Amino acid sequence: MNKLFAFLFFVSLLLQSCDDGDIIITSFNFDDAELKTCGTAGNHVFYKVNEQALESLSLRLGVTDSLYKTEGTKIYILNGTSNFVNYRTYDGALGANYFCSSIPPTSPGVTVNYFAASGTAEFTTTFYYDDNDGVPVDKEFEGDTDGDGIPDIYDEDDDGDNVPTARELDVQNEDGDNNPLTNPLDTDGDGIPDYLDNDDDNDGVLSRHEDKNMDLNPRNDVTDPNVGADYLNPAVANIYEVNEYYEHKYTITKSVKVVLKNLVLISGEEEITIETLTMGVLENVETLQKTKKPTF
Repeated sequence: MNKLFAFLFFVSLLLQSCDDGDIIITSFNFDDAELKTCGTAGNHVFYKVNEQALESLSLRLGVTDSLYKTEGTKIYILNGTSNFVNYRTYDGALGANYFCSSIPPTSPGVTVNYFAASGTAEFTTTFYYDDNDGVPVDKEFEGDTDGDGIPDIYDEDDDGDNVPTARELDVQNEDGDNNPLTNPLDTDGDGIPDYLDNDDDNDGVLSRHEDKNMDLNPRNDVTDPNVGADYLNPAVANIYEVNEYYEHKYTITKSVKVVLKNLVLISGEEEITIETLTMGVLENVETLQKTKKPTF
């Protein structure tokens, strides 16, 4: 049996003609090809197409579990039946729905077909959290400012005063740079911006406790209309015990990296062994809208 060992450092894989003149593989180059996916539980398909060389690399998984439910790495065994990999070349260009059609297309014709006899498919899912509060993730405090169990990176009220962070930045664009973060509000001038200050007016009463109607919104409690809400008015220091947070919303966007390892592709008497082959990364493969009421 003729064997070819292909490793990560190969940019492309070129095989010469066999003694009988048949070309086995002409390229095996998917570096610039975009990883795409389709299918549903029980029939997931991941594929890359090199249009210039008329070749494709595809992975099919017959698993019924959610591929991206949890963050981290999952490993699926290629068993040659429900889970397998194909490398193919064709006698014409592939249509847009070649891999995703419910009815297998009859053209173009397959000229070379390698089938994975063994190996694994490694899926590494990464979660990206966003609270849409106007503060970029790389500018957020790395911890949990208000200790409510939601890290600042996806806490829409970082200081736990029941005033959304987005409303405590430079909401009036007073510096004219259209960046709400460069000059955030600092009502009491203590050097701590309001969105990280749980006593915005420095009157000794937590902003959350200046919610007279106790509706979890201190912004609509106004004693002096000339000054504004009580939580921004140091002359008003009435205390209302509000020991509850309003319901928070955030987004989880998931991306997954697909890597094939110890892959053995077979076509008749020909065998290709690949130690590691990165199929690519699927960005924004799944997006979830989450709501959570922090525990006080």
